[in-house]
Amino acid sequence: MAIDKIELTEPPIDYYMVDRIWTMLKQETGAPSDLIPPPLVLDWNMPQLAKMAFQYPTNEYPDNRIQISVAPRTIDLWSRDVVSWGVGHEYLHYLWILEENGWRMSGTFEAKRKHHCNGDFMAITNKVADLIWSVYHDGQEQSTMYKEAHTACRERPNQ
Repeated sequence: MAIDKIELTEPPIDYYMVDRIWTMLKQETGAPSDLIPPPLVLDWNMPQLAKMAFQYPTNEYPDNRIQISVAPRTIDLWSRDVVSWGVGHEYLHYLWILEENGWRMSGTFEAKRKHHCNGDFMAITNKVADLIWSVYHDGQEQSTMYKEAHTACRERPNQ
């Protein structure tokens, strides 16, 4: 008997929380109210150490799709709350890139400022952690999210 296909179980992402995060981030950034989030994609081709990444077309890679790639191992390694925070972190990259490019939704995009070590970017990602805490009240998870924000700055300051 030959294998017909590989079945895929949808990852346990907290879509209720992710939607609340999206709404809050649009308010924080002044994004257009009708803006929809980029698709979330499980990506088995993510680099070994990458957990998630916002991808978008650039001059160097004009064929990139606008999407948030999630390494499947991230779903296994991170808790539901930290995955939600990570999606929020990537949503913020998306919103900042769009803002930096005049909220234009086509063509290629240019990152005009570094995000990870920017004080405003870090403050907003901490607000995402606080929002998740306000619903689930898990202080240890909140601390993990704060730590991830500082790790992103330390390990990838040019992003």
